[in-house]
Amino acid sequence: MSMTEIALILVIAVVLFGPEDLPVVARTLGKIIFQVRKFTNEVTREFRGALSAPNGLIQNALKEDPPKDKPAQSKKIAEDEELLSYQEIEEPSPDKQENQKDMQAGE
Repeated sequence: MSMTEIALILVIAVVLFGPEDLPVVARTLGKIIFQVRKFTNEVTREFRGALSAPNGLIQNALKEDPPKDKPAQSKKIAEDEELLSYQEIEEPSPDKQENQKDMQAGE
C-alpha cells in the first residue's frame, strides 16, 4: 500500500468512527486479525503434520536394511518343501467311505 492509500483509509476511519471510538475499533480489529492468523497457523501446522506422517513412515522403512540372507533362506525353504501329487494323496479308507455314505443317507 502506498502512503496515500493509508492516509485515505485513516481519514475515512476517523470520519466513520470518530476520534473517540477509533482506538477501540483499532484494538478490536487488531484482536480479530491476531485470532485469524493464529487459527490459520494452527490449521497449516495440522495439515503439514498429517502430510508428513506417512512420509516419515516411508523414510523409516527405507532406512531399515533388509536382512541380506533372506533370499538364500527362501530358496532353501523352497527346496525343502515337497509338493504332493494327486496320486500321493492317501486314498480314503473303506471305513471313511461308509461313514460318508451313512451321513449322506441320513440327510
